[in-house]
Amino acid sequence: MSNLDLTQKKTYLGAKRNTKIPHLVQYQGSKRSLALQILNFLPTKFERLVEPFAGSAALSIACAFHNRTDSFWLNDLNAPLINLLREAIEDPDSLVESYAKLWSEQFSFQGSHLEHYYRVRESFNLGDQDPANMLYLLARCVKGAVRYNKNGNFSQSPDKRRHGLKPQNLATNTFEI
Repeated sequence: MSNLDLTQKKTYLGAKRNTKIPHLVQYQGSKRSLALQILNFLPTKFERLVEPFAGSAALSIACAFHNRTDSFWLNDLNAPLINLLREAIEDPDSLVESYAKLWSEQFSFQGSHLEHYYRVRESFNLGDQDPANMLYLLARCVKGAVRYNKNGNFSQSPDKRRHGLKPQNLATNTFEI
């Protein structure tokens, strides 16, 4: 089990660029579409949000977006996902740059963009669980669905119809979180 304890820096809070709650990447099971309804059951302002099953941290992002709190405790069994969220908050420039490089490589990869996905997935499963690798796998896999096999390896197939979130869209999403 992994967790992330952070006091969000006030770089974005209060400077909403759009009215949609930002999100890092499509994620199956995300509470993003329900976040506004859930916020109705929370106080207008509170000291800290504890999200025990964070997933994509949709509720925490919604609370930050609406300036409900600036202190969060995110927890999830999926350690690479928590590390991805940590990187998005603590070093978004590095995350966006690393992801952009990975995303671009798929178009010049020897073979095809699908083979590139499988190479990144294999590298991830062999231990290179860099946040950008996790993000790329989430952005490219079928329906943003995280799937691990019984050996603990990421096993979801790539979505053959799309190439994943464009780096410029990722940058917008990341910097709005």
